[in-house]
Amino acid sequence: MDMKSSRVENSIRNTIYALSTQIFSMLMSFAVRTVFIYTLGKDYLGFNGLFNNIFSILSLTELGMGIAIVYSMYKPVAQEDHRKIAALLNLYRTFYRIVGFTVAALGLSLLPFLNYLVSGIRDIPELEIIYLLYLSSSVISYFFVYKKSILIVYQQDYISSRINLIINSLQGIIQIAILILWHNYILYLIILILAVFFDNMLNSLYVDHKYQYLKEYRSERVDKETKQKIYTDVKALFVSKISSAIVTSTDNLLISAFISTIILGLYSNYMMLINVVNVITSRILDSLTGSVGNLIAVESIERVYLIFKRVWFINYWLVVFSSISFFILANPFITLWVGKSYLLSSGIIFMIALNLFMRLIRNTFIMFNNAFGHFVELKKKNIIEPIINIVASLLFILVFKMGIIGVLLGTFVSNITTNFWFEPYLIFKKCQVSLKEYFKIAANYLLTNIVAGGLTYILCDICLTGNSWVLFLIRIIICCVAINLVIILFYRKTDEYQYFMMLVKKVLKLSR
Repeated sequence: MDMKSSRVENSIRNTIYALSTQIFSMLMSFAVRTVFIYTLGKDYLGFNGLFNNIFSILSLTELGMGIAIVYSMYKPVAQEDHRKIAALLNLYRTFYRIVGFTVAALGLSLLPFLNYLVSGIRDIPELEIIYLLYLSSSVISYFFVYKKSILIVYQQDYISSRINLIINSLQGIIQIAILILWHNYILYLIILILAVFFDNMLNSLYVDHKYQYLKEYRSERVDKETKQKIYTDVKALFVSKISSAIVTSTDNLLISAFISTIILGLYSNYMMLINVVNVITSRILDSLTGSVGNLIAVESIERVYLIFKRVWFINYWLVVFSSISFFILANPFITLWVGKSYLLSSGIIFMIALNLFMRLIRNTFIMFNNAFGHFVELKKKNIIEPIINIVASLLFILVFKMGIIGVLLGTFVSNITTNFWFEPYLIFKKCQVSLKEYFKIAANYLLTNIVAGGLTYILCDICLTGNSWVLFLIRIIICCVAINLVIILFYRKTDEYQYFMMLVKKVLKLSR
């Protein structure tokens, strides 16, 4: 089997496992959350969103070292340079241990200020214990997770997917039992901690067994030149991590602090749905990461650009279907699931869907920029983006009194003024293609999005009235047919579409 065929089949295998695992995880998370809402209520629901975001911000101490080291591994893996691979992983291990202890220290330092981040909610005496359990879950992950990078660069992500499937199943079943029998949030979080520990430990044991040369070179150290290159990239990636945390992780903090923690709980139900979509689409693209890194390491720039356009198209298809379907189905689903008292307005749902589209459409650009090693080039953009986001969000909240919509609008403004054009610019420049070509393709995609969204909205929201599980199923069918039919009609003659159809046939073949 030649390298190109192997790369495609590895990508497909990783994608199949990632998608299957994520769909199952989605169903399990939905079941757990349903029981959670009916047993613990809105107060504890708000904690999930708040504390998850706090530890997303604390993860800034990782600095982006993981991305930089994975990028550094692509070439030695292609050259089968085991000594250098092991040296890079050893550096990764040492750094992550430092990060784990740093996150623990920073997390503990925030403990006295918890009451300032919580509003509109009753006093809960075990608040500090809940926070410490979340902190423990975050800290534990840093002591094993670094070994997953080996599976990424060897295009063996499906191994992690298998392990995750087993752990998620056990976690969900035990958490549901705890909630039903004892309504105990503390035990619920302890199971979360154990699940994180065993997931990472099993991945670690597999890597040790599969790649035994890592033990042979356990004391190997990275040469000075490579280490300097990694540190240069990490400095730039740290800015990127700060930017990402401010843009994606402060929304919940702003809502909790300036609006209400109860409202945050309602919003977090929609975020659960968003996270399902986000993770599924991201996992599909993530399963291609190792293949893209290998592609850039060994192929011509013309070939890289061709594959980039194909991956971009596949990602676009996933994103346009996901964002439109979310806008159409979110409120009917929430109504049927937990009742109208948990609904947010259609204007808020539109902004959530719009930000979902703007975030996920970047997946291809983020993946290729990381594979190209464009960490330093993105530094200025990553400084400007969060400044625009925080200023715009506070302006819309405090001056224009726009509530949640103001928070979401601030995120959109920061995205459209920075990421929308600069991330593609770096890739098109590297591939020696004019940026005009990007805007031409993006304009076509936007037109398709408007047609598909408008048609689906007319059929689902105007032609259909009322709310029941039967009507919800009909809406799902309309979304599946209308959105995909528009995309097929627009792009059926393109190279990207033909390539996608080839991949579908291979997926069906490998799935048998």
